[in-house]
Amino acid sequence: MMKLPYQIKWRYQQLRGKMLGLSGEALWGRLRKQQHLDLCRYEHVETLEKAYGFSELSFVPQAAPELNWDDLVVSAQFLGRTFAAPLLISGMTGGVEAGERINRRLAAAAAHLGIPLGLGSQRVACENPRHTGIFTMKKQHPNLYLLGNIGCAQLVLPGGLDLAKKAVEMVEADALVVHLNVLQECIQQEGNRNFAGFLQRLEELCSQLGVPVLVKEVGCGISVSAAERLLACGIAALDIAGKGGTSWGYIEGLRSNSPAQQQLGASFRNWGIPTAYSLVALRRRFPEAVLIASGGVRDGLTVAKAVALGAQLVGVALPLMQAALISEEAVVASLETIIRGLKITMLATGSRTTTELSSALCSGQALGQEFYAGLEVLRKQSHGE
Repeated sequence: MMKLPYQIKWRYQQLRGKMLGLSGEALWGRLRKQQHLDLCRYEHVETLEKAYGFSELSFVPQAAPELNWDDLVVSAQFLGRTFAAPLLISGMTGGVEAGERINRRLAAAAAHLGIPLGLGSQRVACENPRHTGIFTMKKQHPNLYLLGNIGCAQLVLPGGLDLAKKAVEMVEADALVVHLNVLQECIQQEGNRNFAGFLQRLEELCSQLGVPVLVKEVGCGISVSAAERLLACGIAALDIAGKGGTSWGYIEGLRSNSPAQQQLGASFRNWGIPTAYSLVALRRRFPEAVLIASGGVRDGLTVAKAVALGAQLVGVALPLMQAALISEEAVVASLETIIRGLKITMLATGSRTTTELSSALCSGQALGQEFYAGLEVLRKQSHGE
């Protein structure tokens, strides 16, 4: 089978890394990050089933809204801070030069628009100070709200708590995200598969770190039972990151030359809980929990639905990464389009604030229940009932 251009690049980078004296995780960590970027850029890596739940919901339009566009309030409160919109640029990448360029463009866009930025995993930089520059954004954007990032598999390793503290100090993070990627690690050929003791370490981290600790899935959603265990550890917020967007299990299959690994990735491509389902279940069970909805969110209408279902923030990743490969301006334009879509939804439903959106949300088609109820009335009338 003929190799694709980016696969040839991977082989070149592997050889170049060995020439530079890199080996083991230092080499494969850098190559893995580059492979992730290339696959997200050139391949369709999302779930095949677009059943993320939001398509099953509609807003009831308000044809005569007594509102002015300029009076719409889209600002959001999150962990004691006020942001210009209920948006989060979700953590995506790091560990290679291209990751640094992407992160700097994302940081500039986030600072410009007044929304928070999540970093990708900082593991590579924590283990090798040469890569610290990939993540340091506060010097250029001191007011940027920045979320650091480490993986759950790293937290359970010896020295995991120190690694987490180092990740925060390295970038002057305002909060730390611990990402849950069990499926990805299991399919990843060089993945870590030991998660024993994670909850105890998480509880210790929450009590010792000094900044809020968030937990984020990476595309499989969070169940009620998992959320209960995580919240009991003292975390500040949950990022659902449900099924419907990028499938990291599938990406790990694509990375491999092994047909067996590729088959595993394909088998689990649609694994998980749809984002909207997870969000509704968690909001119902934990009404006071701080929730972020991500996983398949691509436009302002979906952001409006997520906020109406109870999300404090809504995370967007893949389309912003693709925009960041172009320019900072492309990222800003993408985010502004999303915000505009949110505001259009608000005005078209007669919602002056985002909290009013929930009253216009319905299951299925708008007026669907009235439609079927009316048909039943007509049926009875036609039979003289």
